[in-house]
Amino acid sequence: MANPTYENDLVLLSTFIRFASNTRLAELTYAVNDAGANLSAQEWADAAQNVFQTAWKGTLSDSAVIEYTTALKGDGTSTFTVGRSTAAGTAGTDSGTKTPSNCALLIRKNTAFGGRENRGRMYIPWLTNKADVGTTGIISGGDVSSFQSDADTFLGGLAAGADNYMCIANRHFNLPWDNPDRRLVSVTKGPEVTSLVVESVIATQRRRLRS
Repeated sequence: MANPTYENDLVLLSTFIRFASNTRLAELTYAVNDAGANLSAQEWADAAQNVFQTAWKGTLSDSAVIEYTTALKGDGTSTFTVGRSTAAGTAGTDSGTKTPSNCALLIRKNTAFGGRENRGRMYIPWLTNKADVGTTGIISGGDVSSFQSDADTFLGGLAAGADNYMCIANRHFNLPWDNPDRRLVSVTKGPEVTSLVVESVIATQRRRLRS
């Protein structure tokens, strides 16, 4: 079976976080358009790991570690390059009691275009403090503002040069989405993510309760 094709200068990134009592890592995915920086997959893995930890370690639980980041860079064919960050993992520095692993901070990826294919989401666990989340899941206003500042730092840190920015990655399959036999045939660059917006209500992902 042929590998899918990845658009030239599309970089798919995954950052992995481990909580002390969990053997299973949380994976956060995002993408960038590398047309400006012209970095290798390895350079992107190292750069994104640094950007992520700079933005989020101050509000991440001190029982969680930002372990590593991987990168896949396309060249317009089914041949692609990969990299994995080489620096040691970085622990969070916030000592607050956090909400369970399945209660994540939800961040929306906004673009200038409408449609499901032109937007995305990120879920980051081990950021929200139990004391600052109400019984209906609403995060305190002060915390939302703090997280929003972190999100802005993260988005800005990925813009390493002109025409270089976070983007939406669009996956294309050979069969409809509800067909179990479908396979990925290509991944292309969607529009630029113009803003990351932190939601004021936590999002739940049941599978993250598994250890």
